[in-house]
Amino acid sequence: MQRFITFFLVLASVCVFQVSRVQAAASEVSAAEQLSQLLTQMQSLDADFQQRILDAKGSRLQEVSGHLSLARPGKFYWATETPFPQTVVSDGETLWLYDPDLEQVTVQQVTQAQNQTPAMLLSGDITSIEERFSIRLTRDSAQFKEFLLIPTGQESLFEELRLSFSQGQLASLLLADSLGQRTSIELFATRFNPELPGDRFTFAIPEGIDVIMH
Repeated sequence: MQRFITFFLVLASVCVFQVSRVQAAASEVSAAEQLSQLLTQMQSLDADFQQRILDAKGSRLQEVSGHLSLARPGKFYWATETPFPQTVVSDGETLWLYDPDLEQVTVQQVTQAQNQTPAMLLSGDITSIEERFSIRLTRDSAQFKEFLLIPTGQESLFEELRLSFSQGQLASLLLADSLGQRTSIELFATRFNPELPGDRFTFAIPEGIDVIMH
């Protein structure tokens, strides 16, 4: 469950980088500027997705599909379907993780540490990312761009993150951790900057459900 929260926080932080113009190598600044231009165009996002988790040998550990919504600042909604139904919702201050199979919801505050992971990049406000990540443009064409982000800190939750854009819109994410596991998310039927209902980012706890406070 914690891995699920961690990855969603990584996802949710990736979309709204605010890149400062600090001194760096020319190619790195160029990649950061291009990434910033793509991400800062997105105030909100709504999409279906398919998530796959592979082990270090490439064997599939898990595959789920679902729906996600993101909005600045720090708001997200993530719902997976069978065989692992779960819902994660945050209004930027509180995070709810609902597991219907366990009949429980975990409630916790969004901490400063979580705000500094790349999940608040899709829906947060991160400045000076060049101080936290090495950013490279690994694929570049008129229709497709891929960026590689490698954390520079010692306590990162992941080893690298790849963001792919098709025709200027976020299409997929790939996260690799220190154990060699890879988690990918592909987006489908994506809507960029849609008007989303206000209650999308709040969670009404069903009656009879156990509540775990953190």
